[in-house]
Amino acid sequence: MCVKIRGLSYQNGIFYIGKQHVACAYHENGRLKSWLKPVNAATMVVMMKQIICSMPLWFKALTLFYLGLVFVPKLLVIWYPTIWEGLPYYFLFYYMFGTHFLFPRQLRKYHGAEHKVFSDKGVIRRARIFQIGRASITNRYCSTNVVVIYFLSVLLLSMLLAGMTGKVTWAIEMASYSSLLLVPIVQKVMDIKGFGMIKKVILSTSYWLQVHVTTMEPERSHMIASIESYRKLAAQEFPERLTVIRPKRKKEERHMAIVDVTVIPIGTETPSVSKYVAEIQEVLHSYEGKITYQLTPMSTLIEGELPVLFDVIQAIHEVPFKHGLQRVATNIRIDDRRDKESTMARKVAAVQAHLSQAETEIEPVHHKE
Repeated sequence: MCVKIRGLSYQNGIFYIGKQHVACAYHENGRLKSWLKPVNAATMVVMMKQIICSMPLWFKALTLFYLGLVFVPKLLVIWYPTIWEGLPYYFLFYYMFGTHFLFPRQLRKYHGAEHKVFSDKGVIRRARIFQIGRASITNRYCSTNVVVIYFLSVLLLSMLLAGMTGKVTWAIEMASYSSLLLVPIVQKVMDIKGFGMIKKVILSTSYWLQVHVTTMEPERSHMIASIESYRKLAAQEFPERLTVIRPKRKKEERHMAIVDVTVIPIGTETPSVSKYVAEIQEVLHSYEGKITYQLTPMSTLIEGELPVLFDVIQAIHEVPFKHGLQRVATNIRIDDRRDKESTMARKVAAVQAHLSQAETEIEPVHHKE
């Protein structure tokens, strides 16, 4: 099933935009936060506020300086007609598209995480963060394509019009405005059979820019934000993309195993780890029906099929990282018996049976008086 969604990365996180909702996951003071809102004007205002407030100071200063070169001289020329009139208005388009080449470092990493989520073909979930992290960092439908189309159009139209009229300044101005109209047209043409050369030039240029200019290899925090935002939108608009489809097994091929797991968060502020244990139990509860589990004072026992157990272990291993910790030690013991079915209840029952038998075999001791 083809699901059409758009991604938008910014300095602190990632937006995923669907038909009816916008999801966002972002980091604030080192903590991951997220929200889901309907697509409307109020949500757009919230998005713009987050984007603008997250911009680095140098980026804001550069923007104000550039806009000042466009508008301030045009205001001053009213009183001083002989002064420079400032940059032409079409330079605003150069800035709008050219900021792709000035993405701050964190934005580039979130952008890379966004692309990897789009590129991955499996179920998007934290337990697969390693596999998703190995997906391609390029995206066929990235906005970088628009940037490439616009500037190539400006270059080619400027050369064509200047050659025809000999008016270089006029040619650049006309090309700058006309190229805005050409962008959606060229995007449509790229998908038409017979225009493969145009598609190849645009995509090859776009992919090079994506790899070397507009993205960077994301860190774990960027990947988690991307996965969280995507799943928040998917849960509302296309929940089928969050379902793991496993091939049916014959009854005789079903192997149950028991795992003893201890997740140890390192670098916590207090000796207590009960809040992490509680959240791990909530994660285990989400697998109800697939596993059986039991909390003990020192660890957690989990029973289920091995592929499911490995999936569960990955999921609970991620819990402390969600709280901002940078190191987690997870101890695992696996009891996998293949000669006959073994469960936690049967193992305990077998020991109790031996204890009962031992009690009945103990002869009474007679005391002589």
